[in-house]
Amino acid sequence: MTISIVVPFYNPPLHLFAECLRALKKLSPYEVILVDDCSSDSLAVQMAKTSGFKYLKTPYQSGHDGLPHNIGVKAASGEYICRVDADDVLLELPEKIETDIYFGRLNRVKAPVDLTVDELILAPRAICNALITKKEIWLKYPSAEDKNVYGDVLFTLRALHNQHTHSVHPSVNYIYHKHPASIQNSKPLFHHRMRHVQTIARFCQLEQIDPQQSIRYLEMAMLNARYGSGSLKLHKQHHHPSSNGRDTS
Repeated sequence: MTISIVVPFYNPPLHLFAECLRALKKLSPYEVILVDDCSSDSLAVQMAKTSGFKYLKTPYQSGHDGLPHNIGVKAASGEYICRVDADDVLLELPEKIETDIYFGRLNRVKAPVDLTVDELILAPRAICNALITKKEIWLKYPSAEDKNVYGDVLFTLRALHNQHTHSVHPSVNYIYHKHPASIQNSKPLFHHRMRHVQTIARFCQLEQIDPQQSIRYLEMAMLNARYGSGSLKLHKQHHHPSSNGRDTS
């Protein structure tokens, strides 16, 4: 089993980028591909070029990680591909993979154990970091290259919808850093929720989901837009209400 690790980057915090690269060297993967989205930080570029890993550069600054990730996927020669962010730390790789999708287990994110389409729509979260799958699957569902949708959620929804099997690493193997300059911290919360609604709309379009089911998925996405993390509990209560009252039948 050969695993290529793809790391998109654009002006990452240098201390976190250095930590990311050190951790990858310890793992000794089949190959590591660093894909630069036209960084303006010469020190970050120098760090990547002198890392000993393969260095690629996007033809233009896309402002998003989708394009560099797709470039890395196409250039990879490993059977499997693992996605890693330039400011995070991958601690461990699996010795074997027996499912189509192999999720990493992040330190600050609920593990996607028994994940379903409904759950991911109601409770979206970053779960593609440390995700490993065959190159052919990444090519079938390429990362979105625009800022209007969440590419990681979109990829996972498409994989789940098409019934690809999945499993999760047994222990935490990925350190997901949070820092002030991150995308998640640079926009209002409601902006992210509306971006998620757009993600669900695109998912329905790409997979040609029938109108009735599409409306159902979009209604769940709007529930998330209104209630955030509480939408999953509200949805369960609405569809599976508890029977605390007396049976009057």
